[in-house]
Amino acid sequence: MKSYAGKGWTSVKDQFYVIILLFLYRLLWGYCLYRLVKSAVVPLLMRFPDPAPNELSKLLYFYEGEMALTQSNDVHTYAWILICMLIIRMLLTPLIHAGIFYNLHQEAKGERGLFFFKGIRQLWKPVTLFYVVETILTFTPAYWLVPKMLPSLLAAIRDPSTLLKIAPYFVCWLLYAYLIHLFFLYMQFGKTAGMSMISALMVCLRHIGKAMLISITIGGTAIALLLLLSGMSFLWSGLIGLIIQQTSYFVSSLFQLWSVTAQYHVWHTHSRQI
Repeated sequence: MKSYAGKGWTSVKDQFYVIILLFLYRLLWGYCLYRLVKSAVVPLLMRFPDPAPNELSKLLYFYEGEMALTQSNDVHTYAWILICMLIIRMLLTPLIHAGIFYNLHQEAKGERGLFFFKGIRQLWKPVTLFYVVETILTFTPAYWLVPKMLPSLLAAIRDPSTLLKIAPYFVCWLLYAYLIHLFFLYMQFGKTAGMSMISALMVCLRHIGKAMLISITIGGTAIALLLLLSGMSFLWSGLIGLIIQQTSYFVSSLFQLWSVTAQYHVWHTHSRQI
């Protein structure tokens, strides 16, 4: 596993400009989402009873909020803005993946250069198709799970302990989504390299232990660092806290690319043995 992680890190260093692009992309996305949430949430918080509310004032506050949700057009406006932002993100994500995959294939051939945008032009169609199918398969269980989870989610507003009832469903859904993502990732390695998708999937199934260990190791390290940065940003408020918080975008981009490159080297090493 160390050898694949090491090769993946070498690929990350060769594609460092991609990390910068991902960092700027996530920074801009985070800023837009922050401004949207701020414009929607702050006015609501300003109406929260002050001084400390009693039961009657809290009841009136929630009743007023319910009336606003049902009678105001603001909810529909914010919903459409979020939907548009989601569509834009879904259009850009496969393009980024296409550039990364092409970069990795060129590196495997011994080429060096800035192939990211060329990869987008050449591979965006198959990668986008894979992304759409993966997204559909990932959210298909919601048709059965959401009706079972929704009553507990609504009850959790008053009693958070009810979330424990739906935890097994949520964990199973996450595991299913992770496996779907892993399988499609390897199939995309094969497809974008002009090789068999079935062979690429067989590599994933035969070496699923290595693939999952890489995800757990790199992903766990990323989560630990992000939690550390979040804690530090709370301790040092102001400009220093803001800088630390923005660093999390760079860290998440770095480790996400590292995870993909490490998985690529697992596939590339064993695909030549088939």
